[in-house]
Amino acid sequence: MEKRLFNFIGCLLIIFLLSGCWDIVNIEDRGLIIGMAIDFAEGQEAAENHLTVTTQFAVPPGLGNPAQSGGGGNPYMNLSASGNSIDLITQKIANQTNKIPFFEHLKVIAISEEVASTPGLMADVLDIFIRNRDTDRGIDVIISKDKAKDILEIEPENEKLPTLYLFELLEKNLKETNKLKNTKLGDIHDYLLTKRSFVLTELASKEKLLEETDGAIYGSVSEKVIGKLELNEMFGLNLVTEEDARGPIEVEIEGGITTFSIREAKSIVNVQAKNQENPKINVQIKLEGELQETFGGLVLNDIESNLKLEKKVAAKTEEIVEKTIKKAQQEFEADIFGFLDELNKSDYKTWKKMKDDWEKGEKYFVNSEITVNVIAEVRAHGVIDKSNKK
Repeated sequence: MEKRLFNFIGCLLIIFLLSGCWDIVNIEDRGLIIGMAIDFAEGQEAAENHLTVTTQFAVPPGLGNPAQSGGGGNPYMNLSASGNSIDLITQKIANQTNKIPFFEHLKVIAISEEVASTPGLMADVLDIFIRNRDTDRGIDVIISKDKAKDILEIEPENEKLPTLYLFELLEKNLKETNKLKNTKLGDIHDYLLTKRSFVLTELASKEKLLEETDGAIYGSVSEKVIGKLELNEMFGLNLVTEEDARGPIEVEIEGGITTFSIREAKSIVNVQAKNQENPKINVQIKLEGELQETFGGLVLNDIESNLKLEKKVAAKTEEIVEKTIKKAQQEFEADIFGFLDELNKSDYKTWKKMKDDWEKGEKYFVNSEITVNVIAEVRAHGVIDKSNKK
């Protein structure tokens, strides 16, 4: 009897093990969503609906085989629907296709400037992605200068999928020029929870390509996009906040323009706030790089000329960073540099007293005295051409 019972239980276990994944969905039946754009509804849709969401589905047959010259048909499909919540809208989009929407390959979310400039709305439209435990925290979030859906409709010549072109632009351009702010969904979640201001990259569609336009400042007090940073100011922001900021710095010297290319950059921020009425913040930046090119009479053949270039680069960098800080502090009253976080690390007790009045109330950030010091070192200057030098 016991043997029969044992065999019966064993058979049941085998049945469960052989059943496999009962809820599996074949890859051919999934709608792979790689990009999403969020705009305000327009026209007749606007009468009953608040938002319009456009999703970009990858169509694998259209991508072709790597061994072949191309595939058949369009490699992507854009579908739009309108509604008052992202969840309801995505259900409407699902009804337009015979595929089951699959968001785990989502790479970029584009939000129109109009939506992001409405108090509280940007946090609301991102809420569903933040709450979903299956959503990748590394999704890039950007602001679109015009309609966000236009970004998903560009036609780059070197990439079949507009979203992948955008994704590569954000991931690679940041490392090379440092004029973009690669802000991830997980970063935004952290900023919203801790009520910190931050910056997102703003892009605009231009025929077949995209161009970076500004940095959009999201203010924690007003809970919306409150202003913009120019590209040069974005560079200044990254020099303060990024671990390994890179990019060119142009200076005028010896009657011509010389380009210094940053290879390594390090910033140290020190916040002293014992006197809460007048906090003192010091930003130290050390740059190491090389002479990339020169138009003029500069020749780095001695210590004096080398020091002259280093001083020029340091002064120009200080000018860029100070301009960025002044704009954020005086015009927008937004600590986009994370100075309050540095105070938290170095002096928790003081931070606890000041955190609720850093950007509002007493506005300690606005009243802070901020100084910038830059040291630049030229590590290499290439081959010197002295044929036209006297």
